[in-house]
Amino acid sequence: MALTQEDDWILDPFAGVGSSLIAAAKQGRRAVGVDRAAEYCQVAKERLEAFHAGNLKLRPLGKPIHKPTGKEKVAQIPLEWLEQKEAAS
Repeated sequence: MALTQEDDWILDPFAGVGSSLIAAAKQGRRAVGVDRAAEYCQVAKERLEAFHAGNLKLRPLGKPIHKPTGKEKVAQIPLEWLEQKEAAS
């Protein structure tokens, strides 16, 4: 937004799943993205279609990003790994 105006073109040569393309569309810019991974391009296309249809879930600007505490199960080292490490010692 700081370097472009509405209707300007944005190029993202590493578009991935299209987050920058969606941000550009959301701010009234036109965008083109490139990625060498075909599956990422497909996800980007689906996300852009969902955005234009009004079905893409977006975090409102200014809403804090969730900061994990480290106590969530997904953040824990599996017990099997700890047991294997101790057995190898």
